[in-house]
Amino acid sequence: MSIRDRIIAANDTAAELLVIPEWGVTVEVRSMSGAARAVLVQDAANNDSKINFAKVLPEIIIGCVFDPDTGERVFESEDTEALMEKSGQVLDKVLAIAMRLSGFTDGAVDAAGKG
Repeated sequence: MSIRDRIIAANDTAAELLVIPEWGVTVEVRSMSGAARAVLVQDAANNDSKINFAKVLPEIIIGCVFDPDTGERVFESEDTEALMEKSGQVLDKVLAIAMRLSGFTDGAVDAAGKG
């Protein structure tokens, strides 16, 4: 198998189980694919090249939170409003893991804000 074939065949998705006692559940938080991350970064900026956190934060959570038993996404786009009504502290826990697994560093977030 060529190096190219090995790279394409590799399962490089990072994942962690997260117990959320406030919600009474355990979820699987997964890293974003390169394509999903690129779309998110592109769509993150407002017209003034500032990050629209109200849009980005729920999109990261929706895209990265999965049911560990079924492997299916927990949330859909239509859950954005209800999700954003949840505790900011709990959302921050989920978001921190999703961003770390997806390779969002302070530098990457700053670069996204610069367009």
